[in-house]
Amino acid sequence: MIIEERAGSAVTSASARGWLIWGTAALFYLYEFFVRVAPAAMEEELQAHFGLTAAALGAAAGAYYFIYSPMQLVSGTMIDRFGAKRVLLVSVAICTFGVFIEVAGSNSAFLVAARFCQGMGSAFAFVGTMYLAAAWFPRSMLALLSGLTTSLGMAGAIIGNAGVARLVDTLGWQTALLITGALGILIGLLIALIIPAGGSAGPVPEVGEPPAERAGIVAALRVVYANPQSWYIGIVGASLYMPLSILGALWGESYIAALTGADKIGASGAVSMMYVGWMIGGPLAGFVSDRFGTRRPLLVGASIATVAVTVVIALLPSASLTGMYALLLLLGLASTSQVVCFASAVEHNPARVTGTAIAATNMMIMLLGGLGEWGFGALLDLFSTRADPSPEAFRAAIWLLPAVNLVGLLAALRLTEHRAHARLAAAGA
Repeated sequence: MIIEERAGSAVTSASARGWLIWGTAALFYLYEFFVRVAPAAMEEELQAHFGLTAAALGAAAGAYYFIYSPMQLVSGTMIDRFGAKRVLLVSVAICTFGVFIEVAGSNSAFLVAARFCQGMGSAFAFVGTMYLAAAWFPRSMLALLSGLTTSLGMAGAIIGNAGVARLVDTLGWQTALLITGALGILIGLLIALIIPAGGSAGPVPEVGEPPAERAGIVAALRVVYANPQSWYIGIVGASLYMPLSILGALWGESYIAALTGADKIGASGAVSMMYVGWMIGGPLAGFVSDRFGTRRPLLVGASIATVAVTVVIALLPSASLTGMYALLLLLGLASTSQVVCFASAVEHNPARVTGTAIAATNMMIMLLGGLGEWGFGALLDLFSTRADPSPEAFRAAIWLLPAVNLVGLLAALRLTEHRAHARLAAAGA
């Protein structure tokens, strides 16, 4: 078994095979992010087809997060125990099945079921990718790989916003989803062919760490959640991800159209600038974090910057489309250091619960992201006096973002610096 064969010593350098294995899993993460944000490019069509209010659409789309988040309780320990290949194969099949369900009927139950399956399958993508990164690369590269993985997810989001918007305009939303389902089948075949069958052993321990013993689900969760730093990391990560969840995955196009008068394609292009910011900044933040062996300053700085940009956006009475392009690019660059949270979670927890530590962080991020989508829709309904939310309703609801980001800043200030790289360097001296 591949991972068991490597369990005798720590991984000290990257290999071509490791890059190929990580890249294949990361391709699934790109795909699931594409699926995650696709409703933002067809929000009007979904509302009309399924006959939903803004809050109802937010709740239906949020079904993705409401299953994605609790699945993190088991996804990490399942990968720790059964290996990444088997778990990823099943999860990509479930996610793809959910895409096909979405075009199967006009009752809103089909949309809820579709998003439920998409969220359940997607729950394993990032955790599986980072698990393989921890097994095939040195621990000193984890933040960089987290940033690179996130960049691929952002590429999927850009395609899922601007790309799907064009497909919807030319082919219709149902045809766009059928094409998406076919892509899921292709990715499943790549996983089957490229990712090796891993054993039940977890990622390789670093220098100076005792050999890891497998932990059961409850025991692993107890280890992670008994650590206060795990909670702070999750809250910081969730607050930095919230702009992508609210504006990127569902409400961004409508918000920008209401604020600027732009059409769907122009508004989706502006939303995509957040993902461009993450795609550029994620690997850079990961590289800087790994290079200097520090996590806390980046997360505190990102939280301050995100609060500042979201306050500016919320204060705008109106804006040009060009101005929104610039502001959303800044918002993406400001919040991109969220990728460091996963490396920090790994470092603050024992090696035997690596998968669970990643998954627990991701669970808090995605659960709060789903609540944010619903909360924004509920605020739109609260402040609207007509069927379509007014620009005033959007300007009132957008204050949810700086409020959440301020909570994240307070959590970031409670973080401690693990100094894992400095400790390893001293051990090797």
